[in-house]
Amino acid sequence: MFDICIIGGGVAGLMLAHSLPSSMSIAILTKEDPFTSNTALAQGGIAASLAPFDSPSTHAVDTMLATANHAHSERVDILVQEGKVLVEKLMSQGLPFDATIIGIPDLGQEAAHTQRRILHAGGDQTGKMLMQYLLKHTQEKVTRLPFHSVLQLQLYEGRCTGVLVSDKHGSRHIINARHVVLATGGIGHLFNQTSNSSVATGDGLSLAYHAGAVLEDLEFVQFHPTIFTLNGKSCGLISEAVRGEGAFLVNQDGERVMKDVHPLLELAPRDIVARVIEWHWQKNDPVFLDARHIYRFDEKFPSIFANCLSHGVNPLHELLPVRPGAHFHMGGVKTNDVGETSVSQLYAIGEVASTGVHGANRLASNSLLEGLVFAHRLAKRLEENVIRPSTKHSIQVDAKLLNQVNRSDMKLRMTEQVGIIRTGTGLHTFVNDFPLHPLNLSEYTNQEIQYIHRYTASSLIATSAFLRTESRGGHYRHDYPTSTDEWTGKVIEQSIHGVSISTRKIERKETVK
Repeated sequence: MFDICIIGGGVAGLMLAHSLPSSMSIAILTKEDPFTSNTALAQGGIAASLAPFDSPSTHAVDTMLATANHAHSERVDILVQEGKVLVEKLMSQGLPFDATIIGIPDLGQEAAHTQRRILHAGGDQTGKMLMQYLLKHTQEKVTRLPFHSVLQLQLYEGRCTGVLVSDKHGSRHIINARHVVLATGGIGHLFNQTSNSSVATGDGLSLAYHAGAVLEDLEFVQFHPTIFTLNGKSCGLISEAVRGEGAFLVNQDGERVMKDVHPLLELAPRDIVARVIEWHWQKNDPVFLDARHIYRFDEKFPSIFANCLSHGVNPLHELLPVRPGAHFHMGGVKTNDVGETSVSQLYAIGEVASTGVHGANRLASNSLLEGLVFAHRLAKRLEENVIRPSTKHSIQVDAKLLNQVNRSDMKLRMTEQVGIIRTGTGLHTFVNDFPLHPLNLSEYTNQEIQYIHRYTASSLIATSAFLRTESRGGHYRHDYPTSTDEWTGKVIEQSIHGVSISTRKIERKETVK
């Protein structure tokens, strides 16, 4: 019996372990080795108002503007205020960061930020260095269980009491815990093109759904505009920071594709840039990133430079072919402001959670910040040792085995019908072909359960996308191409018990300094 069982070992899971007292027994489960996560791949950095001319208020305004009038205003204020304090504290405790010659943070610029506020470490290796820092500071505090896949959450009288797992040998075990935390990350590998780690397959969404938890905002998927793409294959992310340093997006004739589209050009919000690039590709007009004029590119972006060279392209002298790919999920398991879900003793933090801070379109580099802030808040809550009353629901499961299709076929269908440009016809077809089935997961084989998790996450996302008859942020409907007042502030929630629409507080009070 552990006090805390954390499913996932990225920034959120590790920050939670780092923030908890050493008196607690903590297990961290990861599907692969401890270093395999989206965090380790994060190139951009951590957004925080560290500069003397910046402020949490300005950061909050930038966030609200980027999130397409859908972010939870009070949670955004929490993010920017507590984020600044927390990042400064971590820096004072040894968190590595890139500094100027006088020792202050060398802050970067990214899209839709009005100030240079992106904290980097090792140039474009921020996520990797953050992971190394947190792994080092938690190594004596936790029991690491790598190569453990969670098959099902264990429930007793409405409470989450542990997890059913399969280990690297395929053997099944139950790990009991007083508190279970989902920190499973994203959904990128439900699509063909993605920047994500191999473990980002939406497992946390399916686990929460089958446990009866409420999920929200699932339709909002951010597609990163610039995935390095060769011969139709994703070959790695090219960070937003490259455009922040002045790279241009051009077509094969050398014309800038963002000209006359948005006043911020290449630094427009990601959803806009991504759709423009995808539109050009669909017209057989490839788009390239021109970074040849960036001073000391190889020093500012060492991992991107090395990756490009490994694929036979030199960014110092050649254009980089780029196409959008699934990057970040704004929605997830619905939580309050301390990470509690609708199921007692089950929590969610990081990308798998929906705190509401990202709205319909995440502002660049707010994701690592969210992982840090809400993990720290959950740690304080768990220290209080408050067990909320459980609500016991009867969960009806379907005995029918899913009609299994080839995994690559499902990814192709997700890409074509639930991807960056959606239509009502395509979404309706997908939902009909992949209907939701609540299942007793333990009755299936380990391999079948892995498929069920992907299937369930895909179907949940498609269902919300079909129901939202407007375009907003990362959700673009070709048949409903604009945002509407009718949908403003409305949140689509899903659970085993059905679909509901709630209202979110999206208006800010000017109280943040």
